[in-house]
Amino acid sequence: MQRLDALRVIDDVYAADPIVMTCGAPARELASLGRRASHLYLLDSMGLAGAVGLGLALGGVTPVAAVEGDGSQLMGLTTLASIAYHAPPGLALVILDNHEHASAARIPSQATKIDLAALCRGAGLETSDVDGPEALRSVLSEVRGDGRLGAVVVRIDGGNAPDVPLLLEDPAALAVRFTQFLEERA
Repeated sequence: MQRLDALRVIDDVYAADPIVMTCGAPARELASLGRRASHLYLLDSMGLAGAVGLGLALGGVTPVAAVEGDGSQLMGLTTLASIAYHAPPGLALVILDNHEHASAARIPSQATKIDLAALCRGAGLETSDVDGPEALRSVLSEVRGDGRLGAVVVRIDGGNAPDVPLLLEDPAALAVRFTQFLEERA
C-alpha cells in the first residue's frame, strides 16, 4: 500500500476529527487530499505528532489521530512512554512504516532493524500491525468507535507520491486555523 492510500483511509475515518500530522512528504500528501481546518500539519517538527496528540487527548479533545512516520516516531521515541503512562482514551497513534526517511532521499530508517509494533507493545500500548487499506480502515474505525487508546503500525511501500506540491503555508496560520476548528467544535 502506498502512503497516500493509507492517508486517504485515515482522512476518511477521522473526517470530522482532529488529525495531527508529522512533517515532510506525509504532510504534503495529506494536504493534497484536501486541506481541512481539522488537520494540524507539524511543519519542521519531526517526532512531535504523538506528543501533540497526547496533549490534545489529555485536554479532552477526542477522538484524535496522531500520525507519525517510522523515522519521526523513532526520533520522538520517548512519546511512547508518555502515551502509555497517561493512557488517554480516544487517541490513535498511527505510525506509517516504510523503513525509510522518504522525505530525505529515501535514506533507510532504523525501522529496518527495529520492530515498531513491538516497541509500542513493549511500552504497554494495545497495538495493531496492518498492511492494507481495508485492515487499516477496520482497525481505525474500531479504535475511533470504541474511544480507546490504540497504536496502529501501518506497513507501507517506500517513496513519495509524485507531483505533490510543497506545503509552504505559514505554521502560525496553520495553528490559528486548527485552534479555531477546536473552538468551534467545543
